[in-house]
Amino acid sequence: MIKKTLIFCAVFTGLVGSLWAANPSQPFKEANQLYADGKFAEAISVYQDLVQSKPSAEIYYNLGNAYFKDKQFGNAILNYERAKRLNPRDPDIRSNLSYADRLIEYKVEDKRNWYLHEITDLVGYFKFQECWLLFFTSYSIFLIGLLISFIRRRPLFGTLGATLLSLVILSSFPLLLKFAETGMKDEAIITVKQAEVRYGPSTIDRIAFRLVEGLKVSAHDHKQDWYRIQLRDGRSGWIKDSEMSVI
Repeated sequence: MIKKTLIFCAVFTGLVGSLWAANPSQPFKEANQLYADGKFAEAISVYQDLVQSKPSAEIYYNLGNAYFKDKQFGNAILNYERAKRLNPRDPDIRSNLSYADRLIEYKVEDKRNWYLHEITDLVGYFKFQECWLLFFTSYSIFLIGLLISFIRRRPLFGTLGATLLSLVILSSFPLLLKFAETGMKDEAIITVKQAEVRYGPSTIDRIAFRLVEGLKVSAHDHKQDWYRIQLRDGRSGWIKDSEMSVI
């Protein structure tokens, strides 16, 4: 129910939302003005300088908007993804990202189990820090209950003990999923019109398949100028690191 409500609220409301208008920095205002004047390349340059010095969801979001208007859809999706990691429940970020994703003609079938897909999507509405706080809080409550039972010389069993232990176990799942998503692999976006995925990390290796701009992949091993990537349909291969950017 929560997921459906959040998705329903994520309506595409335009490429420059008023949400970011409160940022008082002069370079940010300058970049916004360049964007409003249709000078998207110049706006991109200023936004890039800003994210290098002080990255934020607001700047990544507007940088994604500028790339989108400049028809660089891979870089637009890349920066929307970066903005979403910093502010995962913002409806403008999610709706713009969804809109840009729908423009990708080539689709990769997600062959994961449906329940894993749904759980991952739901966990995507929360930051890693929030998942960690949920687990830490439930674990602390369990330890406090255990300490009280020890002081009172009563075993922590029965309904209360089972409830607290279940809470710890359940709260660990979002944290583990979040860690698997952000800690055990790198996610990346294809940023060129067409990327060649090869069987090995060399141009002499045969081409396995090609990917289009904007697709998300999982990046694993890195050798010199090559990444081994994997798609959600199970296919994998090697791609030049210049043809993609890690989120």
